[in-house]
Amino acid sequence: MKKKNIIFCFIIVLLISGPVFAAKAFKYEIKAKRDPFIPLVSADGMYISDAYGITSIKDIRLEGIVWDEVKGSAAIINGEIAEEGQEIGIVKILRIEKGAVVFEVEGDEVRIELVSD
Repeated sequence: MKKKNIIFCFIIVLLISGPVFAAKAFKYEIKAKRDPFIPLVSADGMYISDAYGITSIKDIRLEGIVWDEVKGSAAIINGEIAEEGQEIGIVKILRIEKGAVVFEVEGDEVRIELVSD
């Protein structure tokens, strides 16, 4: 009988302690992409964009480039379609190249390469 009580107590301890030790905080690694856990639409149905809240070059996510030498190219930055000369937050788009975008940030030129997975 003692052996059954010990086994029963051991099983109870395992069941109780399992979830406590197994719970880890999940951290989503953005890797230059939009966080899928943040909704695109607010509760009142308005589109949410973080593109205009750019306060430093670290806030920029270059997500894609639509290259067209004739009609002009566009870049997808933080979910927004942007063209050369456009200002987004504190940055200005100077040039859109085939594989990169050149920004002006506080008077300096910064080139961000398009990362492919």
